[in-house]
Amino acid sequence: MRQVRELIEEYSDYKPILSARHDFHSFWSHALQELDRIELNEKAEIIDYPIKQIQCEKVTYRGAYGTPIKGVFLKPKRREQNLKCLIFFHGYNSSKGSIAQYMQWLIQDYAVLAVDYRGMGETGDDSCYGSGTLGSWATQGLLDKKEYYYYKVYLDCKRAIDYCLTRPEINPHKICLIGSSLGGGIALAVAALDSRPQLVVADVPNMCDLELAIQIKTEGSLVFIENYLARYPQYTEKVFENLSYFDNVNFASNIKSQVRLSVALKDAVCPPKTIFGVYNLIPSEKTIEIYPFSTHNAPGSQEHIDKTLHYINTNL
Repeated sequence: MRQVRELIEEYSDYKPILSARHDFHSFWSHALQELDRIELNEKAEIIDYPIKQIQCEKVTYRGAYGTPIKGVFLKPKRREQNLKCLIFFHGYNSSKGSIAQYMQWLIQDYAVLAVDYRGMGETGDDSCYGSGTLGSWATQGLLDKKEYYYYKVYLDCKRAIDYCLTRPEINPHKICLIGSSLGGGIALAVAALDSRPQLVVADVPNMCDLELAIQIKTEGSLVFIENYLARYPQYTEKVFENLSYFDNVNFASNIKSQVRLSVALKDAVCPPKTIFGVYNLIPSEKTIEIYPFSTHNAPGSQEHIDKTLHYINTNL
């Protein structure tokens, strides 16, 4: 374990140099102002589901540029007021999944909002992209930061908080953002953009220390950005400049929520050094779970699932 301890010590001391441009904060402030001018136009429709102890609703709200974002809102039937709410963000090229997978929370009287990102699951994407057509959302619109796919997704997911706060049964002081991989990266960015969530659980998060991550990862969505740069090397400086607006290294100092991260030291998708780099820059109350011999699927282990249940029950 000596080598593991030394590696953790090295990563625990790592503080990446910020890549934020001079207008980083004004860029996002203006983006939020533009988002606020779009009517949320929230809709909910109760749907039938085999588990009769819960109420299930298909929901839609308007995200960036007015795109309809779809998801499910779930709550226990036995309790109608003062519910704590978990907002779930899924992984890359995935979806919100089955309603049944949220039962461990619903039986404890949590409410759940789970959303599909634009272009994934049940949510469509009516955007036009002028660049980045290499078969990956990670490169769509990469040459224009306001056209970039993750610009829209970050704002779409920030709106999930707005939706939750329209629900009278939700306690506005008991909201948690939770996600793994891309979902973990989005949870961190959204927490930086909106201070209302009290808790953030970001497992093996993506979108961390992107310049380093693109250099050292060997799997995952960031491979597509590397492939894009290999094909179009003339855009290298422009791409990294634009990516700096979506890097959690630059968002970290704005996070006010209590945060728990996790990291797997054998992770080839979201390299552990990049996650430590973001963690070390977060100023709020925080903790990190470290799995020395696990890969990117560490959050799916039974030990980690049980730790997450305990952490959220204790802190939300």
